[in-house]
Amino acid sequence: MDDFPGKEDFAQFYLAHNGGCFRRARFYPEECYTDSINGNSYVEMDLFLTIPVDGDEEHLTIETWKDIIDLSNRNYEDFILFHIPFAIDGAQNTFWIDIQTGEIKYTDRDECLNPDEDAITVASSFKNFCKRIKKFDINSIIGK
Repeated sequence: MDDFPGKEDFAQFYLAHNGGCFRRARFYPEECYTDSINGNSYVEMDLFLTIPVDGDEEHLTIETWKDIIDLSNRNYEDFILFHIPFAIDGAQNTFWIDIQTGEIKYTDRDECLNPDEDAITVASSFKNFCKRIKKFDINSIIGK
């Protein structure tokens, strides 16, 4: 993997966890990014993609997800050169790390036709992205 801003935090996370699934987690973009996502202030998180390990074929990997996106949407061909997909939400929308800036971007598969123009920056770094993931608490909605 080439060097990029935030690579150390990204690598440390993957060395410790190599992906991971969530149950009822939400990602809240940093306040400095005013773009809302789908009219909400958050995105439900589903999982971090994994890095392939010999013999492990049951997890969804970064490379597999890149291939799926590249095959299903040619508009992502150039975008994939400078972005690494690392997480998806329940609707299979993708979170990317920009290897030029270290920023985290989000693409909605139904609305992002040209990711170079339509991708939404949601965090200034991978570390800040991880800090903004919160457990979903149903009690906060129903007032308990």
